Amino acid sequence: MQVTEVTSTTMPQCHTGNITQDQLQQEFNFMRAEQITRTMLNQGLITADEYRRIMVENVVTFPTFISQIL
Repeated sequence: MQVTEVTSTTMPQCHTGNITQDQLQQEFNFMRAEQITRTMLNQGLITADEYRRIMVENVVTFPTFISQIL
């Protein structure tokens, strides 16, 4: 195993701009939809393939910062 020491104490700068209330609501809606869909998968109500297809639709339905990286 290789260990790297981090010596910088400054945090990298991230520019996200101002987030509106609507954008925050979209983030919440996406996260909630993902949570519900995962629960359905875990309870055996849907298959893994159905889960993936639903999540693709969630990404389209709830365009968010999070969904862009999924």
